[in-house]
Amino acid sequence: MALATKERILEAAGTALLRNPNATVDEIAAEARVGRATVFRHFGNRAGLLRALASRAIAETDSVTRRAVANACTATDALRLVTRAVVGAGEFFRFLDSAAELYDEPEIVEAYQRQISELADLVGAAKREGSIRPDVPTAWVVASIDGLIWAACRAVGDGELGVVQAQDLVWETVANGLSTEGKRTHDHAE
Repeated sequence: MALATKERILEAAGTALLRNPNATVDEIAAEARVGRATVFRHFGNRAGLLRALASRAIAETDSVTRRAVANACTATDALRLVTRAVVGAGEFFRFLDSAAELYDEPEIVEAYQRQISELADLVGAAKREGSIRPDVPTAWVVASIDGLIWAACRAVGDGELGVVQAQDLVWETVANGLSTEGKRTHDHAE
């Protein structure tokens, strides 16, 4: 029962914080249909709740990324599947867009840097396969993919795109803008 309550609070917090980044513990408790004391009992304070929500988002992103890589035949396929999976999991981490106070949390920063490093490794492998342009710095490719994922998740959250459409657009943008195929097409257009 306690685990179900804790999950319900985390779900409610994510929903409330997307609507209002400054949502109070009272508003989150109301969304979860629990008392304020229950939120405090599980998380200590609002900061603890945000950290738990961020940890949950990191774990979910890691999980979908691992599954995507495990189902891939090539590094390029893994990169495509990872971008799709992370956009699909956007509901878990979209609240981070407005939770700037978490950007100084060492555990959160370390996990995000690890995820970016893993993405860089995947981009490097896709470059070695010849599908990502070798002349584009890996850091630029990674930053571009990260930015596209955030933009896609915002668009989904704002109702501008459906999840599948956002997943397709992220990969099409990567494939057309950063692939060796996209470079050849661009070269011929000049």
